[in-house]
Amino acid sequence: MNQSTNSYLTFKVNDNAFGIHVEKVVEIKEYSEPKSIPESMPYVTGIIEYLDEVIPLIDTATKFNIGKITIAPQTCTIILEVINEQKNSNSKVGIIVDAVSDVFETDPMQIKALKNDYKPTYISSTYKLDNNLVMILDSNKIFSEKDIIALDKIIKNLK
Repeated sequence: MNQSTNSYLTFKVNDNAFGIHVEKVVEIKEYSEPKSIPESMPYVTGIIEYLDEVIPLIDTATKFNIGKITIAPQTCTIILEVINEQKNSNSKVGIIVDAVSDVFETDPMQIKALKNDYKPTYISSTYKLDNNLVMILDSNKIFSEKDIIALDKIIKNLK
């Protein structure tokens, strides 16, 4: 059995606990101020350089409609790999979180799937961790096809 199959990185956004499958996490970085870009979506704080790429940086609180991230010493950036299923391609995106908490491993039976009609669709399930409810994200559904096209366009216009 592959150990990472049921491993999730947990993080906080405005007192909410979220988890994401560790296979989608490329790197966790210290927060650095992004370069702003004009006329972008409200949740895009700007762009950052990651290795040889320029990637968008997302304020997760704004994206999830739960306020805005307040930058503090524990604020960090999680670099994610997201799949554009329509184009069959991968992209990287940075998400700003208040703090990274931990990695937990669990039996799939302990993850509680949400109903198919639950909105927002990017929250796929929940998990009870130390008396806290962790909302498990589906990284491929955080951004709609329209979002991915708009993010790709922003990056292409900068090159």
